[in-house]
Amino acid sequence: MKDQLSDQIQFSKKILREKSIDFVLNFKKIEEFIKKEVEEIKIQKNSLKSIIPEISYNKLNLTNNKIIENIHKRGCVIIRDVFEDTFIENLNNQLEKYIDENNYYEDQTKKANLDKYFSDLKSGKPQIYGLYWSKTQMEIRHSEQMAKVQRWLNNLWIYENEEYKVFDPNKELSYADRVRRREPGDNTLGLSAHCDAGSVERWTDKNYQKIYQEIFADNFQKYDPFNAKFRDRIIEFESPAVAHVFRTFQGWTALTEQGPNDGTLQLIPIVKGMAYVLTRALQNDVPESELCGSKPGRALSVNKDYHSLLLKGLISIPKMKPGDTIWWHPDVIHAVEDKHSGKNFSNVVYVGSTPYCKKNLDYTIKQSKKFLEGKSPPDFAAEDYEVNYNGRVKIDQLSILAKKQLALINWD
Repeated sequence: MKDQLSDQIQFSKKILREKSIDFVLNFKKIEEFIKKEVEEIKIQKNSLKSIIPEISYNKLNLTNNKIIENIHKRGCVIIRDVFEDTFIENLNNQLEKYIDENNYYEDQTKKANLDKYFSDLKSGKPQIYGLYWSKTQMEIRHSEQMAKVQRWLNNLWIYENEEYKVFDPNKELSYADRVRRREPGDNTLGLSAHCDAGSVERWTDKNYQKIYQEIFADNFQKYDPFNAKFRDRIIEFESPAVAHVFRTFQGWTALTEQGPNDGTLQLIPIVKGMAYVLTRALQNDVPESELCGSKPGRALSVNKDYHSLLLKGLISIPKMKPGDTIWWHPDVIHAVEDKHSGKNFSNVVYVGSTPYCKKNLDYTIKQSKKFLEGKSPPDFAAEDYEVNYNGRVKIDQLSILAKKQLALINWD
């Protein structure tokens, strides 16, 4: 298997290099672009200017071309005040009760070694809980507010082309994900810089090669990260915690106030930063059978050995309040701060934007069976904590919208 993968990587590198007139020069041009982007981020950071675009939930209906242009440049956005503070504070308390009353910590100790997805990243694992079907998560995930946000985000993409319609931006499917509850003073470390939507397959998968065609073929400036064509046709390596859906944006909702130094999210807000990672792996100083540290079935590695320039653009997100949400493009490199130096819990519910398309529907149908059984979703390690949990949401508690998003009933 290892030899087969090694051959596949070498073969893919050969194909991708041949797309360029001069793959070394192509990388140098991309490197110059990244240098300028990193310098711009540094200047904005030093002048205390906002780097990540922001918009209020109540302004989503208004056309703001400047914000949209900035999202297309940065690949991320903060949407403020999606939920009221008191609503979120109540849900945060309910989640804590759900965890305590069902003896999650005792269960977690027994099953702690099942999830290997982040095991090769240099920092340790943050306090992420393998829970999916709590009332807190379901209330946020399937709310009308979240549906509105996701529609707005999906429509930032080019979702139709001359060949086919990639997805319906106004219909959402549900991707059940976990929660983060990070204790103040926690120093179990965070997650080093990475991406989740595929690692080795970004070079070896034929549809990923089509998505990134312009990057490899000396037309980097023409590459549009928000063109969804072929992103619904990627085939991922099988592994627990590798997403088998196409998310227009990954994201989370803040359950507590948190900001820099609170053990929270970091981003490299350069949506075209992926071009640097992709072309860097083709350079002559990288062993032919390797991809700058990325391995199949793991998160895409972004590390100081090969990507030190790009890592200079890593910033912590600004202060978030309960009910605020943050979203990032599947190509945006992100991390979690190593230490939580704050005084309060840093809690979030992970909710991405998973528009209606065949790839996502196929996964959601499999996921719906897990929901009915109270088991972990197909993309995650089979820890199955919640099967007998009190307070787990059941089908008779779901709204019509939730049933559609979980593929339990058909969209109109």
